[in-house]
Parts: sequence; C-alpha cells; structure tokens
Amino acid sequence: MDTTTQHPKFVRWALLVGIVVILNIFFSVVLALLYPAPKYEAYCPMQVSVNPTTPSECDAQGGIWNAYSPAPVPTDVAAPKPTGYCDMYAKCQKPYQAASDQHALYAFVVMVVLGVLALLLGLVPIGSSIVSSGLSYGGVVSLVIGSTEYWGSAGNWIRLAIATVGLAALLYIGWKRFKD
Repeated sequence: MDTTTQHPKFVRWALLVGIVVILNIFFSVVLALLYPAPKYEAYCPMQVSVNPTTPSECDAQGGIWNAYSPAPVPTDVAAPKPTGYCDMYAKCQKPYQAASDQHALYAFVVMVVLGVLALLLGLVPIGSSIVSSGLSYGGVVSLVIGSTEYWGSAGNWIRLAIATVGLAALLYIGWKRFKD
C-alpha cells in the first residue's frame, strides 16, 4: 500500500518558492549578524551648526569649500552674492564608501559560501525532491544576491570571474545532476 500523498502542483510550487525565499531571508539575517553594514551616521554625523558661507568658516567646521565657476558677478553691492558652497560631507564620504565597499565584498563572500552550501545540500538525495529543489534554487538565488551586492564595487575582471565561475558551476551541476 502506497503511503505517499500526491499533493497538487500549486502546493508543491508554493513550498518550493517558500523555501527559496525564506532560505535567502535566513542567509541575509545571518550576514547581518556576522557582519553588520556600516551606518552612514557613524561616518557622517548630522551637522548642528549653521551652514558656513565662507571658505574659512567651512574649513573650521570640517567641510570642503566648492567655489562657483565662474564666480557670480555682483549686481548689488549691498547684498553679497555667494561665491560657493560648503560640502560638509565630502571628507566623511570617502571612509564611509570604503567601509561600504569592504562590507559588499564580505557580503558577497558570505552569500556565495552559503549559496554553494545550499546548492551542494540540494544535490544530496534527502528524500524530498521539493526540499532538494528548494535548496538548489535558494542557493542559486543566494549567488545572484551576493553577486549583485558586490557588483557595483567590483572591477570588470572580477565581474567576469564571478560570471564565469557561476556559469561553470551551474553548467557542471546541470550536466552531472540532470542526465537526459
């Protein structure tokens, strides 16, 4: 007597999609706990003083003065025209960007490692084709998420390497796992 129940296809697909989504939410939470993203406010706190209107005031408050080019021609001597503006965030933006780029690299590594582990676990026959497929698809989605997280910081050669390794891994798995 057969004790297995054949579930409707939509139930199987719902479970598969649920595994993919929740697996990647789980991976994202693991990443946030292991390596939290840098906070902009930690690098660029809100300025509480008045907006500087001269280069010396700007420098005294830690900003960088940007002069207008060409300088506006004054039409009224009584009302001075601004000659530039103070960028209060130019100095703090570079360290924040460096920290963000480093976080993107580590996020990429963590998501790729977790994605590969999920892919490998999905290839192991564990008794349920839905769970195996969900882990495999979840691993692929994790690879995509990790790559997009780092894509903007990576150079062209690194992007090519990421795409090549990802394509080779998926083709290899497809050829080894799904023999027609």
